[in-house]
Amino acid sequence: MIAVKTVLSALCGAALLAAGPALSAVDQDGSRDASRDASRDERVATALTAAERAERTSDRTALADALRVIERSGARPMAGWTGTDPVPGWRALIPGTTGAVLRGSPLGPGYRSGQIRAGQSDTFQQVFLSGRKASIALSTVGGEPLSLRVIDAAHKPVCVADAQRRACRWVPIFTQRYMIEVRNGGQSQANYFLVVD
Repeated sequence: MIAVKTVLSALCGAALLAAGPALSAVDQDGSRDASRDASRDERVATALTAAERAERTSDRTALADALRVIERSGARPMAGWTGTDPVPGWRALIPGTTGAVLRGSPLGPGYRSGQIRAGQSDTFQQVFLSGRKASIALSTVGGEPLSLRVIDAAHKPVCVADAQRRACRWVPIFTQRYMIEVRNGGQSQANYFLVVD
């Protein structure tokens, strides 16, 4: 009887070890760890807001962690964006950090930042290629209720994302220019980061 218990215990332990990676994506309360399920653009959007928050609070460790995510992704400012890129300034605060790491993904996601007054929206256009997955993520430092909307060349909505899930994913049928709209439904000005992959 003791031998049977020992064998069963060993088998259960081996099964748990084999399932380790799958179980590690689930929190102790049984819910999934959302950061493991996040797409690259969502991870970069989150890292950009984390870096801005870390700079404001002088948290060099959190800033270095956020910069690592940004650097590893190969993220760069979006083509045509004329705003101020905060990443070089953040790098200057952390000795030993360098520019974007280009191994793995030389065409990493593009990012931009912006400010929107309460009740207003910010719009710009972006070309997405036919048959290639398009992905957009939005983040804000203050948690303002921003929403995201993508409209195709025929003025039809391709994606509408609310303040809870600020990400859009689709595969364009045609290569065309899309309008991306970020709307501030809150009562105060919102600073945001938008990442396109």
